Amino acid sequence: MRPHLALIEDEPDFALMCRSYLEHEGFTVTWAMDARAGKSILHESRVDLAVLDLGLPDGSGLELLRALRSTSRLPVIVVTGRGAETDRVAGLEIGADDYLVKPFSQRELVARIRAVLRRSQPPGSPRCCGSAHCASTRRPAKRLPTASS
Repeated sequence: MRPHLALIEDEPDFALMCRSYLEHEGFTVTWAMDARAGKSILHESRVDLAVLDLGLPDGSGLELLRALRSTSRLPVIVVTGRGAETDRVAGLEIGADDYLVKPFSQRELVARIRAVLRRSQPPGSPRCCGSAHCASTRRPAKRLPTASS
C-alpha cells in the first residue's frame, strides 16, 4: 500500500510540483491550500505523514502543528521559507519531525519523508517508507549478548 501524505501548502504551483513528484515516487498525496482544509484532511483521512507549510492564508502552520501535537503523533515535516534559526528551533520544539527550508530539491524532500516514515513505523511494517528497497532490506535484529552468555 502506498503511504498517504497530506500536503498542506498555499502556493499552488509549488504544491502541484510537489504532488506530481511525490506521486511519481510512489506516494498518495492529498493537497490542502489552507489550515482549515488541512485540519479536515488530517481528521477525516488515514494519513501517514503531513508536509506542512508555516505561512498559510487562514492561520499559522505552527498553530496547526501545535493543535495536531496535542492529539496525535502523526509525523510532520515542515516546509517553509522561514529559515532563521529561531523559526527552525520553534518548529522542531513544537513537534515537527523535520524542517526543510525553501527552496529545496524534490529528491531531498522524498529522502526526508522516507527517513521520517522509517523512524515512525514499527520495524518490518509494509508501509515503512514507500520504497521497495526499504521492505526488501529489512533484517531481523540480532540478539545482543547478555551477561550470562
